Amino acid sequence: MSALSDAIARRTPDASLGSVSPLHGLRRGSVTTLDLVAQSVAAVAPAGGLLILTGGLVDRTGSFAFVTLLLTAAAVILVALAMSVFARRISAAGGIYTFVTRGLGPAAGMVAGVALLLGYAGVSIDTLRSAVRRLDAAFGGTERWASEGPASTLLVIGIGAAVTAVIALGARMSTRVMLVVEAVVVAALISVSLAVFAASGWNLAGVVPDAGTAPSLSAFAEGIGFALVCFVGFESGAALGPESRRPLAAVPRALVWTVGSVAAVYLFGVLAQLSAVAGGREASLLTEADLAANPWLDPVIHAVVAASWIACTLACTNALVRLVFTMAREGVLPRALGRTSARFATPHVAALAVGTALVIGTLLLVGAGRESLYRDVVHLAESMAFILAYLAVCAAATPYLLRIREFSLREAWPALLGTLALAGVAATEMLAEAADDATALCILIALIAGATIAHLLRVRSGRGLAGRIGAYDTPVASDAISSGAPARRS
Repeated sequence: MSALSDAIARRTPDASLGSVSPLHGLRRGSVTTLDLVAQSVAAVAPAGGLLILTGGLVDRTGSFAFVTLLLTAAAVILVALAMSVFARRISAAGGIYTFVTRGLGPAAGMVAGVALLLGYAGVSIDTLRSAVRRLDAAFGGTERWASEGPASTLLVIGIGAAVTAVIALGARMSTRVMLVVEAVVVAALISVSLAVFAASGWNLAGVVPDAGTAPSLSAFAEGIGFALVCFVGFESGAALGPESRRPLAAVPRALVWTVGSVAAVYLFGVLAQLSAVAGGREASLLTEADLAANPWLDPVIHAVVAASWIACTLACTNALVRLVFTMAREGVLPRALGRTSARFATPHVAALAVGTALVIGTLLLVGAGRESLYRDVVHLAESMAFILAYLAVCAAATPYLLRIREFSLREAWPALLGTLALAGVAATEMLAEAADDATALCILIALIAGATIAHLLRVRSGRGLAGRIGAYDTPVASDAISSGAPARRS
């Protein structure tokens, strides 16, 4: 019998490895690459994003809308490739937070982590509120922003409870729910785009930009920032990496597939919109005339978009739960939030805490109304927080490769180029926000800076955090077998 056969027959665990992973309790191999893509696509919510993107981008950049979206998609692909530098080597439920911590240390890691906490929370709260509004409109309501009646409150509580329950019952269940919902809504939006194309006679004259109407550099950068918001959340599938099959291959693949598929849907929708504009239609996929001619279309569209927003709420809350779970395992947040269910192998305590915060935050948004500082901070977190996190992960990739002595320009160039591109977008967006809503921007920066300073003080005080920050899933003794050979001493 060979040494390998003998080792397999004995099945003696490899004592050189630890007995538990830092992320123990999660069920490995329970989700597939398709589930990771479903998680990421649902977080992006392409149906709602497409309806927002088409008219808004044309209004901001005119005939350069398609070029702007192409450049935005290229920038997001650079972020995905930068994340892949980490995802090919470690599997982390903390996603970008863990990656940045490993590349740039605890200070930058906490900046990215708090930005993600605020970003995912902002998207979850806003999309849940938007879903309630759409459901109200679909069933004959007035679609008022501050509809404070019991029906709105019950819908928020009911959907929030359902989201929490689905997450607590398992990642595979939640991703399959999201996959079905997004498949339906994306198919519906593509059908609408095809109808717009047909109505305009497949006129592609508007795709070629008119050099005489080129937007200013700042307007162009703002257009890219606006389009980038419609991609936020594409990285959320990485949070399920420790629960996936072959995560070091599946997560990078899911990141690229998500960006590619979402970009294709958006580009097709913008092409349809530009075709409509060239044919004299309004700057939106569905005009008032379309809705008047087809009375049944309005409630259907509201229901479809509501389903997309609910799926987005589920996906972003799912990623937020994994991030809270990771921080709890590291000791950054209360340890109780790092517990997992013995039956379902899910971070059920974190799910309950995050689900409660989601409902409370959404009800506060309902009560605050459209003209409130709270609403401004929530909306700013949906965009600026993610831009900061994406910039941080691009900046972290090259130092990480240098630290592990695996640097090559072939692998690092997307991260280097992405850092430059996102630094420009972030600077432009911050200047624009400082002019439009300086108070909300100051609050967002203060939250990130305050949490980062408090975290650094804890790390430097020697409270046991230094050895646990940047936790990711690692092989354990039961994953490998001992060869029986004596260990080599170095």
